[in-house]
Amino acid sequence: MSRVREKGRWIAELGLIVPLLRKEFLEAWRDRRALIMAVSFALLFPVMMAGGATFMIKKQIEETSRVAILGGERAPLLLERLRGPGLEVERLEAGEPRELLAQGYHLVLSVSEGFVERYQEFRAPQLYLYLDSSSREAGRAQRQVQERLAALQQMVVTQRLVARGVGAGLLAPWQLEVRDVSTPSSRGALLLAMVPGLLVLTLFVASLATSVDTSAGERERLSMETLLLQPLPPWQIITAKMFAVASLGWIGSVLAIGALVLLMPTMPLAELGIKQDTTPVGVLSMGLLLLPLALLVAVLQILLALRSRSFKDAQTQLSIFQIAPLLLLMALDMAQVSLTGSWQLLPLVGHQQWLKALLIGDSVSPLWALAGSAITLVLVVAAVVTGARALRRESLLSAG
Repeated sequence: MSRVREKGRWIAELGLIVPLLRKEFLEAWRDRRALIMAVSFALLFPVMMAGGATFMIKKQIEETSRVAILGGERAPLLLERLRGPGLEVERLEAGEPRELLAQGYHLVLSVSEGFVERYQEFRAPQLYLYLDSSSREAGRAQRQVQERLAALQQMVVTQRLVARGVGAGLLAPWQLEVRDVSTPSSRGALLLAMVPGLLVLTLFVASLATSVDTSAGERERLSMETLLLQPLPPWQIITAKMFAVASLGWIGSVLAIGALVLLMPTMPLAELGIKQDTTPVGVLSMGLLLLPLALLVAVLQILLALRSRSFKDAQTQLSIFQIAPLLLLMALDMAQVSLTGSWQLLPLVGHQQWLKALLIGDSVSPLWALAGSAITLVLVVAAVVTGARALRRESLLSAG
C-alpha cells in the first residue's frame, strides 16, 4: 500500500512540472534581449570566421613579394629564373639596399661587379641578399629566392659536370623527394581547429542573459520567493529553469553550426587543397552531442548566479566563467596534446574531439560518445541536486 502511495506521489509531482516548464519557457523565449544576444552571436562568429579565413587565404595565395636586383645586367639568367609566381622581380641600375627596403621592396639582391669574370673562371662569384629580418614578408620572400637560386645552382653544376664527361649522379649519392601524405580532411582540421571552442562559447553566451534573469533577476524582483512558496519540489524548479536556459544555448549552437556549414562553400578552401566533408548526418550528430553539454552549462550558470550577491554580480561572474572553457580548449590545441581514449569521457575535452572530427567528415566512436554523454548527464543530475539543496536555504533569498 505504501508503494502505491509513493508511486502516486511521484506521479503527482511530475504532473506539477509541466506548467512550471511552460512558465519558464515562455519567460525565456519572450525575453527579446536574450534572444537577440543568442541569435546575434550564433550567426556573428561563423560570418566573421568565414570572412577572416577568406581574407587570409586569398592574401596568402595572391601575396607577391617585391625583389630588387642591382647589377642584374651581369647575370640575366638570374632574372629569368627568379621571375615567377609569388615574386615580382625588378632590375634597377643603382640604389642603396637600405633605402630600397624602406621604399617597399622585401628583398634586394646585389650582383657583384666581377660576377661575369669570376663565373667564367669557375671562381664562385658573390651574390648579396639584403633583407629586414623583422618583416614576415621578407622571410617568405627569402625562402622563395633561396629555393629558386638553389635550383639554378644545381642546374649549372650538372651542366658543368656533363660538359666534362662526369656523371652528375657521382655528386648526388641520393635524391630526396618530398611526398605529402596529408588528406584534404586533415588539412581542414588545421583551419577548423578553433571552431569547437567557439561552438562551446556559443552555449555560454546564448544562455547567459536568461540564466541570470531566471535566478538572480527573479530573486531581486521577489518572484523567486513566490515560486518557492508553491508546493513544488526544489529539484523541479531547478530542472525547469535548466531546460529553459539550455534551450536558448543549444538552439544558438545549432544555428552556429548550420551557418558555418552553409558559409563553408563560399570560402576558398579548394585553393589550399582542403575539402569540405561535413555531412547532414554529421551536423545532426553535432547537435545531439551538444545537448547534454548545453544542460550542464545551463545548470552551472544558474547555480553560479544563485550564489552571487546581485544581478550585476551574477553577470560579472558568468562573463568570467564563460571564458575559462575557451581558454582551456585553446591551450589544449596550442599544446597539441593527444587526447584520445578515456580522455573523451571528460566534458568539453571529449566534445572538442568529437566536434573536430565531425567537422572534417571523420567518424566518431558511438561507444565513446555515449559514454562521454552519460558522464555529462550524471554531472547534470549532481548539479540539479546541489541546486535543489541551495533552494532550501533561507539565506538564498537574502543573498542580494
